[in-house]
Amino acid sequence: MTSSSAPFQPIVDDLLAATCASRITLRLDTPGDNFPVVAEALAPGVASIREGRLDQRNAPTARRLMETLDVLVQSDTLAADPPPPPELIQQYGTLAQMLGPIVVEGAVTGWLSVHENRGPREWQPAEVAALRVAMARVQAEIGAAGAARATGETGAAGATGAAAR
Repeated sequence: MTSSSAPFQPIVDDLLAATCASRITLRLDTPGDNFPVVAEALAPGVASIREGRLDQRNAPTARRLMETLDVLVQSDTLAADPPPPPELIQQYGTLAQMLGPIVVEGAVTGWLSVHENRGPREWQPAEVAALRVAMARVQAEIGAAGAARATGETGAAGATGAAAR
C-alpha cells in the first residue's frame, strides 16, 4: 500500500464489512494514468484487480457515472445496461456491482466499486446507503487534502491530494 492509499484503506475495509461483498476498489483520476486502483479490500480467496489495466475512461459504466453523478447499481453484470467492461466479468469474475462516483466540484474524480463474484445479487437499500456513506468519506478526505495543500500543510492528507488530482 502506498502512502496515498493509506487514508482511503479504512474506508474500503469498512465498506467491505458493511456489504459482505467480494471486492471493494477505489479508483481516482491520476495524471498520466487511467483511474488506477488506489485502495482495495478483498474477501478471502478473491483476486485483486489493483494491477489490472481496464480502459476505465471509455467504459460505458464510467461514462454513465460521469453523466449522472449518481450511484449505478447492477444486480447482474451479464445483463446490465450499460454493460461493464467484459474483462471485469471474464478475468475478475464480477457478476454484480455497485459503482459510487466521487464528485469534486461537480466532476467525477473517481469511484468506489462494490463487486460481487458469487453470482447475481439484489443490492439492499442498506448496502446502497453504506456505499453513499463511503463516497462521502472519500470526498471529505479529498477535501481535507485540498485544504492542506492550500495552507501548505504536509502529511497523509497532503500526500492524498497529489493522488486525487
